[in-house]
This record gives sequence, C-alpha cells and structure tokens, in this order.
Amino acid sequence: MVRSFHHFLNDIFRSYHAEAVRFASRLVGNRDNGEEVVQDAWVSLAVRGGATPIEHPKTYFFTATRNAAIAFTMREQREWSRRVDFDSLSEAELADDSVARYEQNRQLAMLAVFLNELPPACRKAFVMNKFEGYSHPEIAAKLGISVSMVEKHVVRALLHCRELMRAHADD
Repeated sequence: MVRSFHHFLNDIFRSYHAEAVRFASRLVGNRDNGEEVVQDAWVSLAVRGGATPIEHPKTYFFTATRNAAIAFTMREQREWSRRVDFDSLSEAELADDSVARYEQNRQLAMLAVFLNELPPACRKAFVMNKFEGYSHPEIAAKLGISVSMVEKHVVRALLHCRELMRAHADD
C-alpha cells in the first residue's frame, strides 16, 4: 500500500510540478523559493502516507503547496525577526507579548499568501486601499481604471481572503 501511494504521489508530482512551481512562486515571490515550497509540499504528503484515498489529486497537491507556502513565509518572517537590532527597540517593544506577536505574524503570512493568489491588478488595488490608505478614486487614477473596477477588485480580494481565512481556521 505504501509503495503504491508513493508511486501515485510521484505521478502527481511529475504531472503538476511545473504548474505547482508557478503557483508557489507567485505565493512566495520567486521561482527558487517556489521550487522549495513544492518540494516541502511533496515531503509533507509523502510523510502523511496513503491512509485515505485521494479523490482530487491536483486539488490535494495544490492545497498542500499553499500550506507549505504559508509555512515557508512564516519561517522567513521568523528568520527576519531574529535579525532585528535590539539596541534600537524600546522597552515597550521588548515587553510585547510574544504569543500575540506570533499569531499576528502567522495571520500576516497567510494573508500575504492569499493575496498572492489574486490577479496582480486586484491585489494592487486592495493593497493600495487597505495598507497604503489610498481612496478608491485615487487608486483608479493611479491604475488607469474606473472607480467601479477598483471597488470590484477590493471586494473580490476581501471575499477571497475571508473565505480562505475561514477555511484555514476550520483545518
């Protein structure tokens, strides 16, 4: 059984590798990291074993790839957080609750991955609105699109992120 599962998993990997790397590269920012994420996804599936039948192999593989991208992004954030210059931090920042900070970083990593799944124009409009503080008319002028399209992009991004955050919370 284990041998046939690994054969099945290898077939999935070969069939969807290029597509999964493109998907992961979009999520984590570059192709090298995308390759690493896809390999991490394969390893996590191989370790899991074939306890239950897989009805939708492509969806299964891409879900594992998304989860691996979230884990990868969190690892990268942890690595960068260790590079902080502690001399420049105030006592209040040093006394910050590390559990709350970890949870916030985890949610930000998931949000970054979820946003990277969106088309570039949709992602850009959302980031400009929610993170950079631009109004819808300002975004429309900068991107050369209508205010109505900006509103549609922002709503699409919000719904996408909310749906994925809820689905991820249920896991």
